[in-house]
Amino acid sequence: MKKLLLFFVFLVGTALNAQQSYTILNEDTGNNLNDGDVITVSNNHFTTNLIITNNSSVPFKATLEVLNIINTDGSEMSFCFGFHGGGNCYFRMDNGQTYDSNANNNQYLQPGESTASDWIDFTHTENGNFTNYPKDYELKLTIYNANDNSIIGVTNFTYRYDPGAGAINTFNKSDIVISTAHRHTIIIDSKYVAHVNLFNLTGQKVKEVTLKPDQNHIYTGSLASGIYILHVKSGGKELYKKIILK
Repeated sequence: MKKLLLFFVFLVGTALNAQQSYTILNEDTGNNLNDGDVITVSNNHFTTNLIITNNSSVPFKATLEVLNIINTDGSEMSFCFGFHGGGNCYFRMDNGQTYDSNANNNQYLQPGESTASDWIDFTHTENGNFTNYPKDYELKLTIYNANDNSIIGVTNFTYRYDPGAGAINTFNKSDIVISTAHRHTIIIDSKYVAHVNLFNLTGQKVKEVTLKPDQNHIYTGSLASGIYILHVKSGGKELYKKIILK
């Protein structure tokens, strides 16, 4: 009995120590994300930003494993995952895939350091092809000691899109108006400063522009014709939009 009790105390202590080694803040709610939590969003183009803080004494890295996707195929999820410089951005989430925060090499989170708000984010975009709800993305975040690759801690959570859950963050598309009607030009009308990134379908950033409210034209004549992903952040709102350049 004493051995079992000691073993139980060890397990509890290990779990608490892992949680104390890092924290995950959901910037949109102001609450820490804990193991088993569900992030629920209900409006289209909603972006959730997570901020990880390294409370340990060693640099660390992380992986994000997709355990299961329910009622969608992953094409409705766009996300960025990495430490420093925004990491890698992806325009779908594949079931069974594991994504590495260190994909850009030596991008570790140092002791006492926190990620920026746009280094780890998830955006669900309702495309109308999947009509069953809720749409769940069951995810496993594993934190590793960058020095010896040992596991510091694991946090399992679910990102859920459920239109019946009630609005969490109202997104008004009319605040940001996008037009590609003019040849070689993208027009973005916003009443706030707009930070714009344009990606090709391989995830490579091909253009980055900051527009003031009195500026709304982005020249695209130097880019090849094809499909691109436009990412706009303005006035605390954020959206991804597929556009076709001709």
